[in-house]
Amino acid sequence: MSEDTGNEDLQRDELAEEHEEDGAQRGYTFEDMRLAVGDRLQIECAASTGVRRAFVRVVGYVDGISLLVTTPVAGGRRVELIENDPVIVRVFSRQSAFAFRASVLRACRLPLDYVHLSFPSVIQGSVIRKSTRVRTQFPVQVNTQAGSAAGEGTMLNLSATGALIQTHASLGEPGAIVRLRFDVDLHGLQTELDIEAEIRNVQQAADAEAEGIEYHYGVDFHELGAEDRMKIKSLVYQTIIEQPRRII
Repeated sequence: MSEDTGNEDLQRDELAEEHEEDGAQRGYTFEDMRLAVGDRLQIECAASTGVRRAFVRVVGYVDGISLLVTTPVAGGRRVELIENDPVIVRVFSRQSAFAFRASVLRACRLPLDYVHLSFPSVIQGSVIRKSTRVRTQFPVQVNTQAGSAAGEGTMLNLSATGALIQTHASLGEPGAIVRLRFDVDLHGLQTELDIEAEIRNVQQAADAEAEGIEYHYGVDFHELGAEDRMKIKSLVYQTIIEQPRRII
């Protein structure tokens, strides 16, 4: 077996491992992604470029030969890709997240800045359901319905409709309304969310690291506004695409 073939097999195994934790994940075809001109993709570049992740848009493709994308730009500057640079491409399309490995065939400047990528042969994907949750570790400020501060907590996981909150203070019984305030990073931009949630269930356990009780609250988001709903969905999708191992 040639070294190139061995490297290709290793890359396929590594990509499969990134997705094997969710039973809904499997191999897909290029057609399944339903890419259209102008669609936004995330590209993970080689370490030699000095840029970890950037975004590109689909220019077009030649089936089985090449996927054409705009030249990635990060921090206002062009990412200098060269032939044979390996990349990982991730995309959210409709209700699925996809990822595949490719290499740079050619970087062009005329008639515009664009890049030929090798046509993907192995595509992994995951169906994103309404209940899909991702692991998180966000500090969260919690206020009770009466307006009193219950203190700091940690958001352990998140979906488009709810979350799991860990605290060392009692927030109330199922049915109680609490207010959650936390900061998130959406594509490099810090944004604050301040939303209401309804407690659905609670579990108590002895705190392994300190004296006292640790509470785990399952909450459903309560009367989300359109903008907050969009931010939460974007955060879940971003995590699925960038860190598939966090899918629960």
